[in-house]
Amino acid sequence: MSRRSADEHAQNWDLRHEDFNDIEFLYEVYGVMRRQAPFVHTDTPFLTTMPGSAWVAVRYEECYRILQDWQHFSSNPTPDATEAFGGDLVITLDPPRQQKFRKVLNPYFSPARMKALRPQIREETDRLIDDFITTGRGDLAQVAWRQPGIVFFKYVLGLPVEDVPLCIELTDTALNGATEEERGPAWGGLYQHLHDAVTARTDAPPRDDMIDVLLGAEIDGQPLPFNEVVANAMLLVQAGLETTASAMSWSFHYLATHPEERDRLIGEPELLPRAVEEFIRFGGSIHGIPRTVAKEVELGGRTFCPGDSVIVNYASANRDEDMFVDAHRCILDRRDNRHLGFGAGVHRCLGSNLARLELQVGLEQVLNRMPTLTLDTSKPPVFVGNSITRGFRSLPVSFDPAETCAVLNV
Repeated sequence: MSRRSADEHAQNWDLRHEDFNDIEFLYEVYGVMRRQAPFVHTDTPFLTTMPGSAWVAVRYEECYRILQDWQHFSSNPTPDATEAFGGDLVITLDPPRQQKFRKVLNPYFSPARMKALRPQIREETDRLIDDFITTGRGDLAQVAWRQPGIVFFKYVLGLPVEDVPLCIELTDTALNGATEEERGPAWGGLYQHLHDAVTARTDAPPRDDMIDVLLGAEIDGQPLPFNEVVANAMLLVQAGLETTASAMSWSFHYLATHPEERDRLIGEPELLPRAVEEFIRFGGSIHGIPRTVAKEVELGGRTFCPGDSVIVNYASANRDEDMFVDAHRCILDRRDNRHLGFGAGVHRCLGSNLARLELQVGLEQVLNRMPTLTLDTSKPPVFVGNSITRGFRSLPVSFDPAETCAVLNV
């Protein structure tokens, strides 16, 4: 079957379309959409809480303004959607309750607390690399997908590391399954698994982890209902696994296919923090977060009415030529990089400090220990691009074992 043109896709954007498993083609479509108008229409919105069609914000200015304006563009879904989620989620609340909820969670994700995890993140990353470092070949998608899960479950959430593979599988299917018949049971399975895991913690000795924070949280003097503890644990699992893993796998692929950039980062490690921001802007963005119009508002030359669904496309905004010089290029030392990879406004990503750290340490250790890495020509990578977060499910690489760096010598 021949691929549709970028112009055809731009007329009715459908993120689940198989054409978008091409790593760059989706961004061509976004370019067409941005040139057409600030908002485009879709009959097949992704992850929206409202039935039917939606408007998609594709330019930086409008996306940023929507994220800042919760009074008009609400995160609060319909009552039916709230029930389906298992209760109120911090990501689907509006102020003031949302701010009170964030006040409970924010200290746990502070820069200082996350920075203190660097040695543990490095240790877990090295342990994954050790599985194949002596062979000269390995699958870096395994590092990208397992490292954030292990770190999050072991050091943040306080749940068994043995649960990570199952939760990754359920999360991936729930978000990216081809049909609702696949996605629905995965949501239910993930909720039930975490319900059982949190239930097991209710009578256990207290620990200094996120499950204890949720179990002990009070808003306006009232503890969170148990179903909301479970639902927010599920949200944290999804956010802590899928997004960072996809961004890391994309970053590994970029370095494996751009040896001059790989060598530059090895020679100039001080560039790594800026490179991480650029990787998040260029390849690690989220492709659609829903908002529901609460009050009539005009934006970008269009009037939105209460009940309208609007999708905020971070990834398109992050390639907006009016915001970023040479937006179509990955520039490792890019300055003034005000990307929307972590969103903006009251719902800016709670775990951004942890995600940055996991990505930076992952890149550090791969470059330190496999300085000659390149794609393994005998095994093609597997890229999934028709999903809310795009990344590699398999990324075979090869390197010179003689030039690998044992962990003790790093």
